[in-house]
Amino acid sequence: MPDKGVTATLIERSPFFTAAGAAAMAELLRPSFTQLLPRGTTLFDQGEEPDFLHMLLEGSIGLQARVEGSGRTMVELFGPGEVFLAPAVVLRMPYLASAVALTEIRVLMVPAECFREGVARSHDLCRATTQLLARHWRLMVDQVVDLKLRPAEARVARFVARRVSEESAAGSVALPEPRGAIAARLGMTPETLSRALAGLEQKGKLRRGAEGAEVMDRAALTG
Repeated sequence: MPDKGVTATLIERSPFFTAAGAAAMAELLRPSFTQLLPRGTTLFDQGEEPDFLHMLLEGSIGLQARVEGSGRTMVELFGPGEVFLAPAVVLRMPYLASAVALTEIRVLMVPAECFREGVARSHDLCRATTQLLARHWRLMVDQVVDLKLRPAEARVARFVARRVSEESAAGSVALPEPRGAIAARLGMTPETLSRALAGLEQKGKLRRGAEGAEVMDRAALTG
């Protein structure tokens, strides 16, 4: 179990921490705490009203949405450093999806009321929240374009490429989530996902491995 120094390092790696700054985050972290939770844990359920803002420090979270009579699907996957479903916290409205741990996770729990008070009081925290909401809006639009206009192989390539840093432009990509969760997020079956990965490998755009994939050129992967 990481000590406080390691946990602090994980928090500081978050884009939200970077945007808000150390001083604003220090106020927010005082009433907050972390939890280590096993795979399969439901952090919150669709329709619940938020008690906390969640920042994922380690592991992978899947957002699942359901419609009565039509089953459920994976809406989005979030990795370390991400703050997820902040609009529900800001607006005091029920969650539109459930959050399920796809791996063992470590998550920072920020009391919802403390977060709202912090946003109202701190310009830096308000700016960071605005940037967070803008990023997630762009993510949503990008996902809609993916599902409506791009073929399966292109969707998979873009998904993998997003897990390679733009600075390095190449490297190992971890895919710790169940293949069924990734496939559902991309709007395809697990079999289609496997065929798309095989196709990308045959074209020399990646090499598959037991834990994920090796990407030789991030730009070429999506080109």
